[in-house]
Amino acid sequence: MILRITSLVLLLSLVAFTPSIANSQSAATNSDLITLTVTVKNKRGNLVAGVPRESFEILDDKEARPIESFANEDSPVSIGLLVDTSGSMQFYENKDIARAAAIGDALSHFVEMSNPKSEFFVLAFDSTPRNLTDWKIGDELSSQKISISPQKKDTALYDAIIMGLDKFASAHYSRHVLILFTDGQDNNSKSTFMQVRERLKKSDISLYAIGIMTPSDVGSALGMEGEGILDELTAVSGGESLYPHDKKEMAGAIDAVASELRHQYRISFLAPRTKTDWHRVRIKVTPRVNAPTEFKSLSARTRQGYYSQ
Repeated sequence: MILRITSLVLLLSLVAFTPSIANSQSAATNSDLITLTVTVKNKRGNLVAGVPRESFEILDDKEARPIESFANEDSPVSIGLLVDTSGSMQFYENKDIARAAAIGDALSHFVEMSNPKSEFFVLAFDSTPRNLTDWKIGDELSSQKISISPQKKDTALYDAIIMGLDKFASAHYSRHVLILFTDGQDNNSKSTFMQVRERLKKSDISLYAIGIMTPSDVGSALGMEGEGILDELTAVSGGESLYPHDKKEMAGAIDAVASELRHQYRISFLAPRTKTDWHRVRIKVTPRVNAPTEFKSLSARTRQGYYSQ
């Protein structure tokens, strides 16, 4: 996936619109309340905020569902930061981006760009994942000195993601995001790719990946495998993979993710319980007839579906 910088945010203001969560009735005993985190962009790849509720349509296995609650506001998020410190991240032809200091700077920049009330934890991983901090708000995290220096050569990527997903059991906010800095390679996990994918499918956690590839990785079988793994895991969760090649592009990727998290929609619907476990979900956005050109063609990204309870 080509790196796209989407720090430009367009505000649709054709009608008066105040972001708010609608009051909804308790879910019926034979239904589940499903909440989706939705990102809206125009055909240029710019984020679009302020799209009214009536422009959205939820398709649950191709069947339209009424919207129960709707919000488009800059609210705090619980965010996990996972940093790959394994050997494959250190032997780069381009040392400018691979060094721990560069990733540390990126983490600090991301915290600064995020909602000031958001909370964070930090995990590092090589042969095993290790917890560097528990939940902290941005100011607390910025004031703490964290070492993300490499320790071992092997990579337990899948184990680290599972450990990161488990941490959200103690999160304080309803919106959960996991951001991964890695090359997508794993050679030491007890967990498997399919187990990670299933965990993501069963959760409402959005996974974003900052894929760090060496010039020799780009286009190679190993590099394409790493990108394929990251693209598949981020897509199923409604997140995205970005692949910066230097410090400038790294900063752009961080800006893009931070801005996206502050301009997303939270949309809920009641899903009847059925015998079908996995349900495919799609969000359709229909702009108003008199919408400006930049708002005519909109796309919505969210997680691929949900499991019936």
